[in-house]
Amino acid sequence: MILLIKIKKNLRIIYIASAKSIHSARWIKFFSSSNNIIWITNAEPSKETIKEFNYLKKKTTILNAKKLKDLFKILKLLLFEKYSLIHIHYLGWHSLLTLFTRTSSNLILTPWGSDLLVNNSLFKKIWLIFLFKKAKYTICDSERLKNAAIKLGAKKNKILLSMFGIDTNSYKAQRSVFSDEKKIVIGSNRKFEKIYDVLTLLKTAKSICENRDDILFLIAGDGSLKLELKKYVLREKLSNKIIFLGLLNKEEMHDFYNKIDIFVSTSLSDGGLSSSIAEAMSFERVVIATNNSDNSLWIKDRKNGYLFENKDSVKLRKIIEFILKNKNKNVLVGKSARKVIELNYSYKKEMMKVNEIYKRFK
Repeated sequence: MILLIKIKKNLRIIYIASAKSIHSARWIKFFSSSNNIIWITNAEPSKETIKEFNYLKKKTTILNAKKLKDLFKILKLLLFEKYSLIHIHYLGWHSLLTLFTRTSSNLILTPWGSDLLVNNSLFKKIWLIFLFKKAKYTICDSERLKNAAIKLGAKKNKILLSMFGIDTNSYKAQRSVFSDEKKIVIGSNRKFEKIYDVLTLLKTAKSICENRDDILFLIAGDGSLKLELKKYVLREKLSNKIIFLGLLNKEEMHDFYNKIDIFVSTSLSDGGLSSSIAEAMSFERVVIATNNSDNSLWIKDRKNGYLFENKDSVKLRKIIEFILKNKNKNVLVGKSARKVIELNYSYKKEMMKVNEIYKRFK
């Protein structure tokens, strides 16, 4: 089926979003083809986003708030120039730029999770209340975030649930799981931060590798706990069983998903369904995820994936052992996972839902 996309043209949209976010970059790229886009960021692109960033440099105006010359342009733009709407991704420090917007500005907010759900200071709570009062619309990806936004003052009838979405034509398996009879590959690409609890996976890997020599763990990503995690692997003499890949760009990430048979997410909390879990499901990998946030809404245990409780490395090991004893069944589990994404997490379908909101603010 061919999905015909007709995006309303000639909107002048200001995005305030990090250049390090692949989700924001993809979002902006989608709307850049038919609209006048100004992307305000406060960061340089990462390895993960550099390709999209370079493409968008040719298609949009990108301004960095940390550069003095750009900052003056940003203030002039927000205070005096005409634009259709301002859309903020993640309600962090860069959202303070809304102090320089006109009261009549059409402001749309997209909280990501930790900006609302992690314990915030009194100042941050007051600021969030101010933001939601000022906003004309809120777009988020879970009921949990929706309810948190409403508690902070978001208008109940002005909230859209929309996922970041997956391009299922791009995120598609080139290799069936368990096709290599001599080796099983288990992977994770969650960030090396406390909230993502990658250490639980490493502990599980240690336990499994004590009795098996046919399993390889690929760990992609980066973060403040990188040295601590690498030291653990060295201390436990697991360097030949656990490979750290670093940050990956889009092509490398596709290769990562194609190499692995089982994907594990040990995150202690997410906003909605994390994009990494959705991507692994789209690749027909066998997904094991913690039973928190919205994961149980998307993953039905033993039907299209597996769930375990936060930090339960013993349960995680048992699930992996069960999967390896039932490989044929779990090929079908992976295929069922992709069907869920195709039906309910399509990138193009989700962006068209957003476009219907944008249409209101020309």
